[in-house]
Amino acid sequence: MNQTTKTKSLVTIILFLLITNIVMLVFFILLGKPADRRSRNHETNGMYTSLQNEVGFSKDQLDKYQLLRKEQMEKVKPLFNEVRNAKKDFYGLIDSSNLPDSLIKADADAIAQKQRTLDMQMFNYFKNIRNICTPEQTQKFDSVIKKVVTRMVGRPGKDNRENKK
Repeated sequence: MNQTTKTKSLVTIILFLLITNIVMLVFFILLGKPADRRSRNHETNGMYTSLQNEVGFSKDQLDKYQLLRKEQMEKVKPLFNEVRNAKKDFYGLIDSSNLPDSLIKADADAIAQKQRTLDMQMFNYFKNIRNICTPEQTQKFDSVIKKVVTRMVGRPGKDNRENKK
């Protein structure tokens, strides 16, 4: 193979790679937008729809649920903010030197206490929704709430999935 043929081959390969990279870049920029929250099944009225369709809540029950939900949102929004801010403060200590272990443990315990308060509030909220159910609806509700809790705490990792088999 002579020098000209080698040069042409290399230029062709480089052009092919350049075009391929441009196409991939355009693909990821234009078509690779983050998924909408609703497309991940986190719709705003997901629980309402599940209670209506899967559990069979009546209009009166759905109205009671909406009232509970409104009260719950007012209670938990500040709790979520407290947990978030406590964690930001805690992890903000990473760049500090010579911190006593007692301070780190105290901050971690403060996060745990705030998380406990939040979890107790969520638990009571779900119990209150369950109390709206008729005896015939409780089993269906229990099934729905298991799915909700799974989404709340995160899906199991590979190790947990293998253990379930």
